[in-house]
Amino acid sequence: MSPGVRRDRSLSALVGFELLAIFVFGPLSGIHSASRHVFVFNFCFIVLAGIFAITRHTRLAKVVVGLGIVLIPLQPTALYLGVLWLTTVHILLFVAFLLLLSWIILVHVFRRSRINLHCILGAVAVYLHLGLIFALLGTLLVLHVGDGAYSFAQPLETEHVRLLSRMIYFSFTTLTSVGYGDITPVFPLAGSLANLEALCGQLFPAILLARLVSMELESTRSD
Repeated sequence: MSPGVRRDRSLSALVGFELLAIFVFGPLSGIHSASRHVFVFNFCFIVLAGIFAITRHTRLAKVVVGLGIVLIPLQPTALYLGVLWLTTVHILLFVAFLLLLSWIILVHVFRRSRINLHCILGAVAVYLHLGLIFALLGTLLVLHVGDGAYSFAQPLETEHVRLLSRMIYFSFTTLTSVGYGDITPVFPLAGSLANLEALCGQLFPAILLARLVSMELESTRSD
């Protein structure tokens, strides 16, 4: 099997696990306890898939691998125990992991001159990372500020796993500029995060489309 095929499969697995966490196990975690457990460990598979999706052994990639090795046992421990300082460390490390992983994917995918499956999967993965990053930051804000961070139409969940699930929902409605209004930012920093995420949700597809068009033009000229 060629390295390119392995990279495509790793990116496919990364996108697949993230879609399951966002749209399946996350929403179900508030209904079925079994889905809550799957939701927690699904994030471990996201980390593993992200590690395997890295193709070059650069210093930055080694940092991502190191963060992933720490996150795999830390994620279920932090989310199940519900200890504030441990959850804070977990969230900050996970945000750093997703940021660095997204940068590596963007650099290695979009420096090519031809559009292929690898490019599309990389773009989707980075877009999903944006939603997850803001969801994690929103969760961290709620844990430290409490009820004053966001206004929830339904009672606020104190259990960390279900809180993360609700913030993922809010994050992607903000990223896509849907905004149903059932969760609204109240704390000033929460409002700033929501505005920044909405801006990223508008700019990223526009920049991505411009890059894809330029890649297609470059490949056409080379042909």
